[in-house]
Amino acid sequence: MKLRSVCALFALMLLAGVAFAQSIETGEFTASPNQEGFTLNTGKGDRVYIETVAFDKGFSTPPTVHVFLSGFDAKGDETGTVRIFVSATKVTKTGFTLRVKTWGDGTVGSAWGTWLATGVR
Repeated sequence: MKLRSVCALFALMLLAGVAFAQSIETGEFTASPNQEGFTLNTGKGDRVYIETVAFDKGFSTPPTVHVFLSGFDAKGDETGTVRIFVSATKVTKTGFTLRVKTWGDGTVGSAWGTWLATGVR
């Protein structure tokens, strides 16, 4: 009787692990003057570059998305301060909106990085 209970519990745990297994998808981005809508290298104040990212394979629910800045080419304001912020917004089962933002008087010539999405497929 005890062996049957242990086997049933093991089978239940195995099924639960398969049903809720996390999937990972990664990608890279480059925000530069070559892309349409890029204005981070001109003007002053808030400027945002927006790019729509589609996942190769959709998730069953919106995944958690992390965006990592790997590098940038920028000129700071009069104090030398460089301001840049990257984020994922409007995350859905099929993709998200990538945002690269700068503000103040500095300019961003380009920025690049990676993103990581984790969720259930």
